[in-house]
Amino acid sequence: MNILLREYGQIVWQRKAAFLLILLGIGTATILDTSIPLYYKNLANGLAQGFSEPTLQILLENFSYIAISYACIWLSWRVLELGMIPLLAGGIKDLEVRCFAVLMQQKQSFFEANFSGGVIKYAGRFTRAYETIMEWIIFQLFQNLLAIVVAFAIFYSQQPQFALYFLIWVIIFLSWGISFSIWKLKYDKAVAKYSSKVGGVYSDAINNIAVVKNFVLENQQLKITQQAAQAAYKKRQIAWLLMFISFAVQGSLVIAIELILIYLMIQEWQTEQFNIGNYVLFQTILMLLIHRLWDFGRNFRMVFTAIADATEMAEVLNNTDIEIDAPDAQHYPIQHGKIEFKQVNFHYDNHRALFKNFNLTIQAGEHIALVGESGSGKSSLIKLLLRFTEMQSGQISFDQILSYQFSFASLRQQISLVPQQPELFHRSIRDNITLGKSLSNAELYKVAKKAQCLDFIEKLPQQFETQVGERGVKLSGGEKQRIAIARAFVDAAPIVILDEATSALDSLTEQKIQVAITELIKGKTAIVIAHRLATVLTMDKIIVLQDGKIIESGQHQQLLQQHGKYAKMWQHQSEDRLNS
Repeated sequence: MNILLREYGQIVWQRKAAFLLILLGIGTATILDTSIPLYYKNLANGLAQGFSEPTLQILLENFSYIAISYACIWLSWRVLELGMIPLLAGGIKDLEVRCFAVLMQQKQSFFEANFSGGVIKYAGRFTRAYETIMEWIIFQLFQNLLAIVVAFAIFYSQQPQFALYFLIWVIIFLSWGISFSIWKLKYDKAVAKYSSKVGGVYSDAINNIAVVKNFVLENQQLKITQQAAQAAYKKRQIAWLLMFISFAVQGSLVIAIELILIYLMIQEWQTEQFNIGNYVLFQTILMLLIHRLWDFGRNFRMVFTAIADATEMAEVLNNTDIEIDAPDAQHYPIQHGKIEFKQVNFHYDNHRALFKNFNLTIQAGEHIALVGESGSGKSSLIKLLLRFTEMQSGQISFDQILSYQFSFASLRQQISLVPQQPELFHRSIRDNITLGKSLSNAELYKVAKKAQCLDFIEKLPQQFETQVGERGVKLSGGEKQRIAIARAFVDAAPIVILDEATSALDSLTEQKIQVAITELIKGKTAIVIAHRLATVLTMDKIIVLQDGKIIESGQHQQLLQQHGKYAKMWQHQSEDRLNS
């Protein structure tokens, strides 16, 4: 709740002029709207009498007051609307940007632990909750409290006894609605949580639609979705049942105050003190307030639902385990590309240590390969290098500058990563290569040619303007891989990391990519992760990892002569190639 007050309060403070304009408009309209029944009282009393000139004058005067009041109410609403756009629409815009900026600060592990669809829902609910809560504060809380104060003042001036009954009724009505909604909040949070799980199941299946269809998993995924939807339904069932109980109690209270009013009017009639205008006044104001307070109770539930919906994103906003530059972090240029790991200790959460006092030096311009079985630490080293995850102790330096002294942006801009499975934006090939950088057509063609992707691009109907589809689904694996290499050429970074860049490709495509890689890493420090040892024969050094330790190091022929782990891996892969 504190996070919502902080985030939403900041938006309101930035737009305080618009907020005050809204309060002025709604306040004026509410006071006039609640006071108009006083004129109806005079009209009712006048119409209950026979015709006379003085009575006609009174009727016309009250008619003019009503007309002026409605004109002022209309004008007040127009004033209010002037402030609504900057406060609500502008506030939503700022919150959408804020949520995206916070999500971009999260560590890689956050996205690995959460469904993308669920994360998107968090942000969407958070911004929608702002609109719901602000509308409730303006049109329910402020407007109704002001209307209650004005109504009590009018009732007290006309009938003090009923005014006290009315005040007690308002206290009971609001106390019930507020306390019950607060108590029910935990059920609304459960609904939001399980609804996010349904969204996550949707996202997981759709993001992996190729797997679903290839392995005929439609029915299985449908059952998983049904289970998630059923669990959400049970939570929603409880929340809605409690909501209907609240409605029933509020309905009983409305009947009670209406009966009290009628009873008091009958008593006045018995004592011959009854005034038809008073009944019109009380009934009109009461009906107006009952309608508003009923909406208040219903919308109060919506506010708590909105708070529950916003809770998940609020937790993300409150997360302190984010990527944040050190106070003295700067943009240091990596001029040579020397990399050193010194006494690095690292373990994942709740897992045994992967690296213990790990040391490795990669000279500037050196091309090394990291090989080893799955789980040996190859990918973890790359994550540490790029600071996707942080070591518990030790040092990683670039040209003798410690990694944490670089800003995140500075470090990653100087390291080009070509991953095993490149992800592309649902944009044009041009956009996916340049990634926002300004390149002339001549420069773009040159980069594409170096990356060995110009041939297939020129065969496409729209060439560089061709849309690649979500995550690049319209391109083959080899084509996406060459687009990723083209990105690295555009980066022109002094350090290049190739993570299984030629795995699972046909031999012809692999040859093209090898040519592109050779050109890419020329004169740069390069780290190549490879399972296919045939791709690392020309490396300056091959590092063999096992359980986070370097067990062998050297060139291809040197390692074969050692008859160790590398020699066994090479023999095993050679036999597989001969048998295939």
